[in-house]
Amino acid sequence: MKMRTVILLAVLFVTTSLTSGAHASRVGDFALLDHTGTFHQLSYYGDQAAIVMVIHANDSAAVNDHLAELDALQAEYAGVPVLFQMLNAVAGDTRQSIATAAEKQGITLPILVDETQLVAESLGVERIGEVLVIKPDTMQLVYRGSLDQLGEVRGAINAAVEGAEVTVAEFAAAGAPITYAPRAQTVSYSKDIAPILQENCVQCHHEGGIGPWAMTGHAMVQGWSAMMREVVMTQRMPPGQVDPHVGRELLQVAGLTTEEMQKLVHWIDAGAPGDDAPDPLEGLQFANSKWGFGEPDLVYTIPAQEIPATGVLDYRYVPVELNLDRDVWVKAMEFVPGDPTVVHHVIAYVSSPADKTVRGRATGAAQGESVGGFAPGRPGDTFRDNSGRLIRKGSNLLLQMHYTTSGKATVDETEIGIYIYDKPPTYVMSGGVAGQRRFLVPPHEKEYKLEGVQEIERDAYLYDLMPHMHYRGKYMSYTAEYPDGTSEVLLSVPKYNFNWQFNYPLKEPVFLPAGTKLIARGAMDNSARNPANPDPNRPVHFGLQTIHEMFFGFTTLRYVGDTPEAVLEQREAAKEVASR
Repeated sequence: MKMRTVILLAVLFVTTSLTSGAHASRVGDFALLDHTGTFHQLSYYGDQAAIVMVIHANDSAAVNDHLAELDALQAEYAGVPVLFQMLNAVAGDTRQSIATAAEKQGITLPILVDETQLVAESLGVERIGEVLVIKPDTMQLVYRGSLDQLGEVRGAINAAVEGAEVTVAEFAAAGAPITYAPRAQTVSYSKDIAPILQENCVQCHHEGGIGPWAMTGHAMVQGWSAMMREVVMTQRMPPGQVDPHVGRELLQVAGLTTEEMQKLVHWIDAGAPGDDAPDPLEGLQFANSKWGFGEPDLVYTIPAQEIPATGVLDYRYVPVELNLDRDVWVKAMEFVPGDPTVVHHVIAYVSSPADKTVRGRATGAAQGESVGGFAPGRPGDTFRDNSGRLIRKGSNLLLQMHYTTSGKATVDETEIGIYIYDKPPTYVMSGGVAGQRRFLVPPHEKEYKLEGVQEIERDAYLYDLMPHMHYRGKYMSYTAEYPDGTSEVLLSVPKYNFNWQFNYPLKEPVFLPAGTKLIARGAMDNSARNPANPDPNRPVHFGLQTIHEMFFGFTTLRYVGDTPEAVLEQREAAKEVASR
């Protein structure tokens, strides 16, 4: 599991039903996508007095017969900080079938889809039609009842809103029982758990890796198991997760499978036991080479950057002299931070021989001209299908360096590795952006929606997508609107995290006919509920610093007909026109 900053939390989930005279029980934090792909996290709703959660199933009379009453109950609390949701943990109900049934039944509440059943299991859910009342500010389950007893549900909501003790009565929900997937009889650390961690986590969590602790063996994993459970249940780890139900297939997909999550959480709940077999995580060897693509053809070291122990640092623009005596075609670029504890991200711009300052830097106009970049957990940039980017003789790089302080003064000397073709590639890769630069996000706004459009003027193939916002970024998706009137969602990142600047490579490039519009849609969260927000009391506008905001949907694409010969001819023609 890849983590930059962690806070160790004790996590205790409810496993028994509340009965008459029982006290409220503490629940652990969790996150799920609803049937529309919207991200929900229990702790985010800490400003609500209560969450009313109805256990849902498609075509269940125990739910559908009470929808009108439920709507009326929700209307009673309009303007009161009470949130109504549904939770579906039925194994046979798919996200698409839930969405179809919700539309048919006129359900407007978000239906959280619990595909692993871990949330329902932890909440002690037994039947369809149960109603749970949770106080999210204290993370307590204060009432468990039934849709057949909405009068009691109302009383529980009122008590939660007023801060009074909730009286809990015996109940029996009328709906069918939830059938949980059978637990594995035995979950072996060496045979089941260690392989999951080795596949998904240790590439960052090893000695010298970017993770804040190393999975060197069972003892370390067991010691961090409570945190592991929390970050898996809240979808913080693995980072960079996308909505798996929409979009094109990606080359790399972050996230655990349903079976992997169930095994891992059940094993942790059992005390994270070890076994007598050899520990697969002990003695793991990692490549000594700092370069993921092998030794680069060209290596440059940036001028030493002194980083103070504390404070918020402005972006630094660091020029790097390339000293190229000929044009080169780049097939890959990689960055190795000198001190990975302070390098948050790097974006490399090519400055041409005629303009070594990168025009538009102050307004962000140069954002579409980058040739490579770095962020923790993000592999180096490589151009596929025998394509590349041109760096002209006499050009240089200008690096946008974003540093964060670590509590200790240090010096960073990040290295740049450039891999070049021996001869020109077959195709030329280009960059673009669907962005919005004029906006003002009001203070305390939880969901300020933004949209940017990239017009595809010539036939092209789309290879990569990279959302970019700052601390208020909430979510972003890319949609292609084709000239024939059809459209499709290419990628959805339901929970954007500024700490992870991921590029998402498509498994197969997508053909975009001329006239296609690539639309990036997203939102900013400028409220106090966003724990990363520097100041929810201030409006936010576009700017380079993280106290400001950006909304860019970067793209990497290849225009049909853009061969090295054609691109060079175009540039020479443009130069001749400019000289007249």
